[in-house]
Amino acid sequence: MSTKTIAIVGITGNQGASVANVFLNEPGWKIRGISRDPTKPSSKAWSDKGVEMVAGDLDHIESMKKAFKDANVIFGNTDFWQHMKSPATAERAQKEGRTPNEVAYDLELEQGKNMVDAVAANVDTLDRFVLSTLSDSKKWSKGKITFNLHFDSKSQVAKYVSEKYPELAKKTSFVQLGVFASNWKDGMPVPKKQENGTYKVSLPMGGDRKFPMVDPRADAGHFTKALVELPAGKNLVGAGSLLSWNDWCQIWGKINGVTCTFERTDRKYMDENMGSFGRELADMFQYIDEFGYDGSDPSVEYPWNLGVNVKRTTMEEYLKKQDWSSIL
Repeated sequence: MSTKTIAIVGITGNQGASVANVFLNEPGWKIRGISRDPTKPSSKAWSDKGVEMVAGDLDHIESMKKAFKDANVIFGNTDFWQHMKSPATAERAQKEGRTPNEVAYDLELEQGKNMVDAVAANVDTLDRFVLSTLSDSKKWSKGKITFNLHFDSKSQVAKYVSEKYPELAKKTSFVQLGVFASNWKDGMPVPKKQENGTYKVSLPMGGDRKFPMVDPRADAGHFTKALVELPAGKNLVGAGSLLSWNDWCQIWGKINGVTCTFERTDRKYMDENMGSFGRELADMFQYIDEFGYDGSDPSVEYPWNLGVNVKRTTMEEYLKKQDWSSIL
């Protein structure tokens, strides 16, 4: 059996690690992890598992071209929130009189284009490029949603593939991971205990609007594997379940033996008390509520509609595995 190589951008993150774990268990595959510093402990952990760790920096195209050389499959993703957390982003935003979100948008888009340029330079040896992206909220909302920038920066990278590199586009599939189920660990959503002993989740969107939710660490790799095995051109929403917040509360309450309900709040709290970060989240929730997580894009497919068996973690399965003692 001939061995194929999959190069993974961001192998030390949730998505990249998931892809690596899945392909490590697939015969006939060699894993190449790309890291800015292959010597750091998080990179060495992958080397110890037999992964070839190479240096690559999304700010330097030539390093990425070298990292992608002769790869049969490339999994690519970028990180808006990494830029948002950087002090350099805040400093630049202040100097330019802009929000950190707008600077992070520019930085993520620039890195995404660099990545695509480097992938395109290796298109002759490539079988599949799987790009982690999100929907174009400005487009699908017809300009109503303007500050859901962590969606739109990724969508513009996908657009860049299609518009600039038609040959690469023929070998590309997209995966749009749903709302991360693990977001509760960062404070959203967190059921809050009420005086009467029940629990409540409060967010600025409707409780009946269904949206995709995913365990990225467990399932991003399974979605990527499916896209590698299927013909190119797929636009997959990576979801473990399609559910509403009312559904989520019901499942969570049942698992923990308590009553949990959902409450719709006004986005004004986020807008007025959480700065540009709150404005970003408020626009995201409004987009999901009014237009759908995928914007009702007719090109998207869900794992259960692909015609092949795709392993995924349902939200009931995910919630049952979590330690909720800090909430309860």
